[in-house]
Amino acid sequence: MRRTQGRPTEAHWGVLYIAAAQETVLQTGTITGSKFGAWRFMLGKTGSLTNQRATANGTSGTMAYDSAEDALLSLCQIARTADTVDVGYLVIEAAGGGFTAGSDHPETSAGNVTAATYYNVHVPYGDNGLTAAPSVGLSEGTTAEEYAFGTINARTNGLNVAEISADVTIVFAEADVITTDTYYGGHLFVTDLSGTPVISLAATGIAGSAQTMDYATSVLATAALDAVELALPNVFTVIGRAVTKTNKSSFAFQTDDVGGIDGTVVWTDTEVPASTVGLDL
Repeated sequence: MRRTQGRPTEAHWGVLYIAAAQETVLQTGTITGSKFGAWRFMLGKTGSLTNQRATANGTSGTMAYDSAEDALLSLCQIARTADTVDVGYLVIEAAGGGFTAGSDHPETSAGNVTAATYYNVHVPYGDNGLTAAPSVGLSEGTTAEEYAFGTINARTNGLNVAEISADVTIVFAEADVITTDTYYGGHLFVTDLSGTPVISLAATGIAGSAQTMDYATSVLATAALDAVELALPNVFTVIGRAVTKTNKSSFAFQTDDVGGIDGTVVWTDTEVPASTVGLDL
């Protein structure tokens, strides 16, 4: 942020988002009993507060994620509304009878809710990142079905998380597949909710279940990863990404070789900003 003589201009100051205290009705949807669902809250530059729900199209369907983390990560399947900033997220674990937005109260004391957890965004989008270069970059793991990384130091939602220890035996989170020979798939590698391990997220932006990725080119796979990264909630930090090209049909992560026999991978590590020193306003 820079101050110039005269009045501030958008070129120097960006866009200011301000809103008085207000409420927003949760986007319609249900959560299966004893499962999880998530919502993203966004503030527009006109001062309106809106929200999105973690489903395939953002408007319909039942959420049934096995964990709060899977529900939050699956917000990545929906692009942020234009001209908005994230202000927080809500994760609900439904009681046995299930949860219905619009009729059930989104609070832990409600009968249809086992737990309701709100996550506030404390920093601007883009603040998350590495505070030091990893000791070793992303790569193939001890066995060709795994991946590896060195020690990682990251900043998430305004706080430096504990150093993540190096590991060479990480299994892809889901048995994602690429069903066509010489086609591509992609993964983001991100911190988990506790900021301790690193986990993989398919280019579809949906966590907690095996995903099919059939991108005809690496450009298309990369574009899908770009969209997922832009929609990633601020409670996670991107460590890097990988784009995999198959050498066979019905390629399955977790079981097939990503090291050159069944598939080939381009690994990309997140870069450390040139300067991490500045104002925190």
